[in-house]
Amino acid sequence: MRVTHAPLLCRSQQPRIVMVSSALASLAHAGDPAGPEYGFLGLDYASSKAALDMIVSQYARALPGFKVNAADPGNPATDMNQHTGVHTVAEGAAAIIRLATSDAGGPAEGFFGSDGPVPW
Repeated sequence: MRVTHAPLLCRSQQPRIVMVSSALASLAHAGDPAGPEYGFLGLDYASSKAALDMIVSQYARALPGFKVNAADPGNPATDMNQHTGVHTVAEGAAAIIRLATSDAGGPAEGFFGSDGPVPW
């Protein structure tokens, strides 16, 4: 919250906030037995990311003029998953970078992955 309310960000001509979420937080994905997220049982991780998504939604409305979004980096190979992810960290960062550098007409109050919108 301190970074979100930082004076430099508030003075920016095009303020952007991108919070890193996960498709595992998507209630739509979690409720779909055909999707890979359905089989993931991570109460702490998925729940905390779902809460983060609500924070994104709340900030998007509380901070007019800001572009506030959630990004899903997918499943990059990191220490967190013992490097079993399906793509590189750089590939995972692409959605985050795209949202952080979007132009004035870019998205706001959304959840996005490398392939486009992710359902909440």
